[in-house]
This record gives sequence, structure tokens and C-alpha cells, in this order.
Amino acid sequence: MTTPDESIGTELLERVQGVLARYCVLPSQHAYVAVTLFAAYTHAANAFDFAPRLVLTSPEKRSGKTRCMEVVALMSHRPMKTANASTAAIYRSLDTPITLLLDEADTVFGTKIKAEQNEDLRGILNAGFQRGTPVIRYDAGRRAVEHLPTFSPVVLAAIGRLPDTITDRAVNIRLRRRKPSENVEPFRLSRDADPLKALGYDVGTWISENIDTLKLAQPDLPVEDRAADLWEPLVAIADLAGGPWPRRARAAAVALTKDAAVVDADHSVGHELLTDIQALLDRLPSEWITTESLRTSLMAVPDSRWHDEGLSGRKLAILLRRYGIAVGRNPSTQMRERGYRRSDFTDAFDRYLQPPQE
Repeated sequence: MTTPDESIGTELLERVQGVLARYCVLPSQHAYVAVTLFAAYTHAANAFDFAPRLVLTSPEKRSGKTRCMEVVALMSHRPMKTANASTAAIYRSLDTPITLLLDEADTVFGTKIKAEQNEDLRGILNAGFQRGTPVIRYDAGRRAVEHLPTFSPVVLAAIGRLPDTITDRAVNIRLRRRKPSENVEPFRLSRDADPLKALGYDVGTWISENIDTLKLAQPDLPVEDRAADLWEPLVAIADLAGGPWPRRARAAAVALTKDAAVVDADHSVGHELLTDIQALLDRLPSEWITTESLRTSLMAVPDSRWHDEGLSGRKLAILLRRYGIAVGRNPSTQMRERGYRRSDFTDAFDRYLQPPQE
């Protein structure tokens, strides 16, 4: 049976999702659910210990990232949207709870050099995922150490991929360019802003009236570890709303977490290396393979990273070491050739090449 509070929450979330569907084309129903819950979450951030990020990416421009960010911003709690803000300005803006929205984040993190130049900003975004993790700076003018708050909901939009430390703390939505058959209504800030702000106000009022319930929420989650941290606030809000939302939220958590794991695996150099080594070892009968043999076999894999970029024995050893695989000598011969035992790879294959657990 649905209680009056649940019916209010259900109706509000349905309205938020309806707004998203009116102006945005998202890649799946799970994406609509996740973005809806995130917009509601921004009004409830003070009830939770973790602040999930919403990351909107696409392979090309004109895929709807900025439009989706604009719509979410208008329904969020105290939005601060920027495409170019100094790290110091962001520090000072987080003194009170806001929703930070960074458009064109690829201009900040899109290359290795840019990422290194903006390491302080990434530090804020990473630290702000968990409550009670300030950034500490020395103010020379005041001759005092400052503890600057970082905790805040964040939305980032970018072409391409953002650093793993950011996406690992985020609900990741990968947008695609809209097809001619996918219709949305034109969005005009002068015309549409006030109704969306009013809806955001209604969501905020509902959240405020139930904030104590959210502070005590301990929802059952279908995901684990970091994914559980970032989905807990969203699922708690879905449980508060009731109706179909608890089921929708958990289904979205599972589906989007699996999607993120697949993308991470595709992007990882180490994962690609393990995958290629597993395929090579499946064709080799011996227990032992020398470094030189493994290296040259990998470089012979057509269209592979190793074929295009080359692979030294030292680089191979460094990449494998992170998985607990160490180069050694063949104990069954007197030869001093260095290499690897087939059994050295078993644990890494089991841990990293298996599909995510249900």
C-alpha cells in the first residue's frame, strides 16, 4: 500500500523524469532513472556521507550533454554551472552546499598535460566524494592553515573520457547524437527555466520534509564497494518515493555499474594485456614461457596496442607486476632465461577477466 508521502515522492520523480524525456535523449531507461534520482539527490546531499558525481560523456560534440546539464541544473539545489572557473574560486564556492556543474570538462582533463595542469581541481572532485575530506591549504596572508570543504554533488560533461578517479565515483551516462527519428521539444531558457525551477523547489520541499528519514536510511543494495557508496543515496531516495522507483533504482544500479565495468575494461591497458596473454596461453602447451617469447608473440597480435606501439620486456614486467605477476627464472632448467609460468596468471585471469558478479 502506498502512503501519502510515497505518492507525493512518486509523482515528483515521475515529473522530473518526464522533463528529462521531453528535452533530452538518453541512451536507456536506466539512464533516465539515474539522472532523475541524481537531480533529487542534490537536495538531500546533507543526509548522506557520499556525494555521487554525474558524468555525461559522448564520443562527439552535439550529443546533448550541455542540454542535459542545463535541465538538471534548473531542478537541482543551488546550481553553480561553469565551463571555466579557477580552482581557488571553486574552493570558496563550496563553503555552503551547492550543486557544482562543470561543462566542457574535456578541456580541463582531456589530455595528460591538461590533467597534470589541473591536478588541484581533480583533487577537489575526488576528495569531495566523501564527507569530512577537506583540502588543506596554507594561507600566507593570514599565516594560517585552512581546511577547505569539498563535499558537494557534481555534474561533469565532456567529449571523450575523464580520469578514472572521477568516473569511478560517478554515475556515468554515455550520450549519443540524436537520430532524426528521436524527437525532443525545443528548450528555451527564458521560457522553460521557471517551471523547471518550480519543480526543483517542490522536490526540495519533499526532501526537506523527509530529511531525517533519509539520514537513517540503510537501503539494500545490489552492488558493492565503490558502486554501493555512490548508489546508496540514489536508492534511498527511490525507496522514500516508493511505487515503482525502488525497483527501477536497483535495476539502474546494476545495469549502469556493469556498463561502467565494461568501459573501464576496454580502456585499461592492463586488461587488454591480460586478455591478449590469455588468448596466447590457450594456444601454448608448455607451462613456461620466456619474456622474449611472450613479448614477441604479443607484438604479433594483429591490430593490437603492442603491434602498433611495441613492447619491451621491462614494460611488460611493469604492467604485469600490478596484478601480482612477477618475472622469474625457469626452475626446471639451468638456463638463465627470464619468463613466466602459466600458473602465475591464473589468479589475475580469475579476478579481472571474469564478468562482474550479479
